[in-house]
Amino acid sequence: MKLNHRINVLLLNLQSLKRAKNFVPMFILPSSNRVIVLLIACLLLAGCSGTNLANRPANNLYCDNFILYEMCAHDSNRDGIVDYTYFQESKEIFMYRDRLPRRIPAGFGVHRCAMPMEEDLITTTSRVFYIDESSSLLEKTDIRGAMMLKYMTKLPEVTACNMRAKQALDD
Repeated sequence: MKLNHRINVLLLNLQSLKRAKNFVPMFILPSSNRVIVLLIACLLLAGCSGTNLANRPANNLYCDNFILYEMCAHDSNRDGIVDYTYFQESKEIFMYRDRLPRRIPAGFGVHRCAMPMEEDLITTTSRVFYIDESSSLLEKTDIRGAMMLKYMTKLPEVTACNMRAKQALDD
């Protein structure tokens, strides 16, 4: 019932617009003009769908001291999502998003116990790229604490891997 009413209202509005002298509905335009109008509409829509510059990451590298190590998170394509984390001292990648980078940066290696990040760890770690001078101390502490908890849950797995690797070298 409401749909029929809305259609009738639209038709009445269209008829009143037709009575106006300078109104030319789209379906009355010659085909070449329709193509031009369609092209302009597509360009406008494409322009509106671009990157939101207001919500860009403040940086693409974040280093901090966690537990005993200085660790860094890196976003190589500046999309605001961490690509890998590495130990700053040894330049060894120890966690990565989805898969290892196709090209490992010069001077970097891959830790023998490197592992993919889980989605919640990627989300938490990626928050550091949006920290800037205006970020509150509470926000910075919250992000750092969440990252610390996530990395601490991985510590037993990494320790076991390191012990297996050391035992294999000793044998």
